[in-house]
Amino acid sequence: MLLGELLIIVIKMNTSQEEISCTWQDESNCVECSLDEKLNCRYNKKQWQYLVSTLIPWILLEVGGLVFIGFTPGKWWPLITYSGVTIAFFFLGIKSYVLCSHCPFYAEEGKILHCPANAGSPKFWKYRPGPMNIFEKIVLTTFFLFLFSWGIGWEIYGIYFATKNFATFGLGFTVSLSVVTLLTIVSVIRFIVVLQKSFCPYCPNFSCPLNRVSKKIIAEYLEKNPKMKEVWEKKGFVIIKPIKTP
Repeated sequence: MLLGELLIIVIKMNTSQEEISCTWQDESNCVECSLDEKLNCRYNKKQWQYLVSTLIPWILLEVGGLVFIGFTPGKWWPLITYSGVTIAFFFLGIKSYVLCSHCPFYAEEGKILHCPANAGSPKFWKYRPGPMNIFEKIVLTTFFLFLFSWGIGWEIYGIYFATKNFATFGLGFTVSLSVVTLLTIVSVIRFIVVLQKSFCPYCPNFSCPLNRVSKKIIAEYLEKNPKMKEVWEKKGFVIIKPIKTP
C-alpha cells in the first residue's frame, strides 16, 4: 500500500513538472538560466505595484472626466458604459480567458493569479499553454482601444459643450475639465510608455498583441517548457535553433 501511494505521488510530480511552466517550478532551476534578466518570468510583487501605480491615476482621472460629462451635458451613459465594459472585461472573466489563460503565470495552482500585471485576479479558466487566436486578439485590441480613447473622447466633447454654453458653465468649469482632460492624456501616455518599456519586452505571455519579446528568447523559453513548446509548434510557431560553429 505504501509503495503504491509513493508511486502515485511520483507520477503526479512528474506530470505536474512537465505540464506547468518553469515559471512556477522551483526557483533553484533559475540559478544558471540563460533567460535571467531577459524575461520577467518569475512573480515580482514590486513590478505589479509599479504598474498599478501608473494605472490608478489614469483610471481615476478618466472616471472623474466622465463624471464631469454627467454634470455638463447631462449624459451619464458614457460613465455607465465605461464602468460596465471595464468591470465585465477585468472582473467577469473575459480578459482572463482571451489573454491571461495563455500566460505561463496562469499555470500556477490555485484560484488566484499572481503575475506582474494582474496579481490578485480570480482564475476562472483552465490554463491554456497555446498562443492566442485571431478572435481573442481582436477582442483584446478592441478593448484596449476602448479603454485608451473612450474617456478622453468624451472629455474633449465635454470641453466643446462647456465652451459652446460658456454663459451657463463659466470659465472655472471649462478650465477644470480642460485640466482633467490634459492630465488624463498625460497619464494614458505614461501608462503606455511604462508598459512598452518595462513590461511588454519581458513578458512571457508571448502571443499578446502588445508583446515585444524577440523570437529568439521565445524559442529559448519554449525549449525549457516542453508542454508549451508542443502546443506552440502545432499552432505553427517555428523554433529556429542556433547553428553551432566548430
